[in-house]
Amino acid sequence: PFRLAVTDFFRSGIAGSANSVSVSGRIAQGNVQIGEHVVLVPGGERGIVKAIDIDFVSEEWAVAGDSVVLMIQDVDIQNLSIGSVVCSSLNPPIQAALRFEAQLVIFDPPVPITNGFPALLHIQSLNVPATVDKIIEVVDQRTGEVTKRRPRHIRKGATARVEIISETPVCLELFKDSKELGRIMLRKNGETIAAGIVTALFSK
Repeated sequence: PFRLAVTDFFRSGIAGSANSVSVSGRIAQGNVQIGEHVVLVPGGERGIVKAIDIDFVSEEWAVAGDSVVLMIQDVDIQNLSIGSVVCSSLNPPIQAALRFEAQLVIFDPPVPITNGFPALLHIQSLNVPATVDKIIEVVDQRTGEVTKRRPRHIRKGATARVEIISETPVCLELFKDSKELGRIMLRKNGETIAAGIVTALFSK
């Protein structure tokens, strides 16, 4: 299904429509064509693709991997933000989650990561405050076997399964469904301290 993570947006001058917006980003998966009905997540607002630009050239369609500007009609710019995802209305939209599970590789945090550890969650071009709410287990990176359940902390070089809570809803896919939208990083004091993949999404 079509997914485009928004990296920038601005009002567009489509004649005859007050509610028109241009969004730019790289198509993470699927394809899109002029006239297609799309839905924005979060929010659920629907619109119609009126124009597609790739490298300042107008095109009829675009596919995964293309960096595009989409001009979408019937969308209010106030309902858009960096990190919004444009989806096809023909398929179930991406989930906007506050809480999710991830498998992380820990790099070099300033202190060991414990339950309640605050960090900046980085997904695509979005940065949002988040908390490592629960350390579920430490796993062997080579075999995937669990080496310790419910550890008190995780240190440099470890691979761990954790539960993360974001301050605001973030658009995510399971890594097995989308390598582009299923990758995350955690940052602290301007440094990347962990990176990993999304393994579960929770509705609440």
